[in-house]
Formats: sequence, structure tokens, C-alpha cells
Amino acid sequence: MEEKRKYARFSEEKQKQISELSFLKIKTKVELSKEYGITTNTVAAWEKKYFGGPKEDMELSSQDKEIIRLKKLLKEKEEDIEILKKATAIFSRKKR
Repeated sequence: MEEKRKYARFSEEKQKQISELSFLKIKTKVELSKEYGITTNTVAAWEKKYFGGPKEDMELSSQDKEIIRLKKLLKEKEEDIEILKKATAIFSRKKR
């Protein structure tokens, strides 16, 4: 007998957080779909639900632009930290 596919369930708050990343162009829908195991259509639907759709034609305020810049920078630094942690673990191994 074939098993039913289990879908990830996200709270309203988590849905809004995920859709915000797409809305503010911090991550693409494809990146989010791979990261959270959902479809790009789901991300688009949540974005529409919480923010009224993509923010392509809307003019961003300088404050919004700064928030986006800082969130992207934070993401980059978090990735750098993860790389350094892994490198430290590899290079600190004793040779036998």
C-alpha cells in the first residue's frame, strides 16, 4: 500500500516570516522552497496572503532599503560563521 505524503505544517507566524523573506527580496522563492520543503507556489500564496503580492513595482523607503541591506548582511555573516566553524573543526583535528 502506498504511503501518503506528509506535508510540512507551519504556523501563521512562520508562514508570515517565510513570505516576508521573499517579499523583501532577501531570498528567492526557489531558495525558500528548497530550505523549507515547500513549493514556490506556496511561498507566492503566503506572500499574497500577508503582503498583497510581490513588491516589485512599489517604491521602497530608505528605511526599508536599509533593513533589506542589513538582513542580507546578517545572512552572509551567519553563513561565514558556519563555514569558519566547520573549517576550525577540520583543521583542529590531530594528525595521527
